Amino acid sequence: MKKFYIVVRDNHRDKIMLAEQIRNSIVDKGGTCNYSVLGPDYEVPADTECILAIGGDGTVIRAAQNSFGSDIPLLGINYGHMGYLCDLDKDSVFSALDRLFKDDYDIEKRMMLNGYIKPAEDSTMRSPALNDIIIRSTEDQHVVRLSVYVNDEYLFAYDCDGIVISTPTGSTAYNLSAHGPIVNPETSLILLTPINPHTLNARSIVLDSEDIISVKLIPRNRDTDEKALVSFDGRHRRYLREDEKLIVSKANEVAKMVMLSKENFLDRIRNKMQA
Repeated sequence: MKKFYIVVRDNHRDKIMLAEQIRNSIVDKGGTCNYSVLGPDYEVPADTECILAIGGDGTVIRAAQNSFGSDIPLLGINYGHMGYLCDLDKDSVFSALDRLFKDDYDIEKRMMLNGYIKPAEDSTMRSPALNDIIIRSTEDQHVVRLSVYVNDEYLFAYDCDGIVISTPTGSTAYNLSAHGPIVNPETSLILLTPINPHTLNARSIVLDSEDIISVKLIPRNRDTDEKALVSFDGRHRRYLREDEKLIVSKANEVAKMVMLSKENFLDRIRNKMQA
């Protein structure tokens, strides 16, 4: 690898300084590099061989969304808190550059999700998610009734605050907060976890990665215009209404993560949980 692009979480002085130091180091080694603050307008050059994301897990996720379909590997540099998706920190990044230039690294392929709302949206214009797609109640509505179908077969109707549909990578995000299981991020499966379900027998469900999930909103009160809020990795928010359904499936594309650490999945989980 010799051609890099850096995305920075925000305009924080220390993060910008780190980005400039990394860029200068790459150029000194004979590579090419530029950087931008994370936002909707930056464009990664087509010949980029690696995107370096400075921030936390949210920065890596945004970079994955913005580069969706480009096949460019991502490497997270933790400047946040837990940093499950970040393999480096500000102290280890410079020694890691030598390994990147020597192509001494591994690539992990992470499953992603696609989703759209039918019939309001065109199925060809799906929104991607590396972590999760979340359907939840709005601010003026505390509980929603969501009916779930898997491959057009009825599964269950949840009275709940919402539902998390998660990838293995997202198992340590909202899915974990909602008491869903942690799974190896290199596996291929879909997790469905209700948020604060109003029943004792509602549990997280592990589904096959090839399953197609449909979620419909069932009005609890016919006198009000009920709706649920849908978000894709916390972005691209839109409303789900009674006459619509959310369709979620595995994306054809994957997110490629550059891995330099020799930690396995269990080591990583143990170390992060103790942080």
